[in-house]
Amino acid sequence: MRDEVMQVMRATVGGKAQIVVGDTTSHGGRVISGSPSSTWGREASPIARKGDKVTCPICAPHVFEIAEGCANSLDFGAPVALEGHTTTCGVVLLAQPGSAES
Repeated sequence: MRDEVMQVMRATVGGKAQIVVGDTTSHGGRVISGSPSSTWGREASPIARKGDKVTCPICAPHVFEIAEGCANSLDFGAPVALEGHTTTCGVVLLAQPGSAES
């Protein structure tokens, strides 16, 4: 029997990757909160939404909210965060490199 690697493609909206807990920011911070029930991937990472929290190692007080979300993609009424959206300290959300888990 041949071993096959299952790849789970990250969800996209309008060509932009959906952000999940653990993804990074342009200042080197991380997304630290997300949906209580909607997840992505084998590790079941919560998807991030407008209002969820990120860390920022540069800007004090070092924890900020995601300021943007896609109005056409909602999770419990909150717009889902996509790559390129910003936080309240102005940094940009970045999906982890690669579009699939292996």
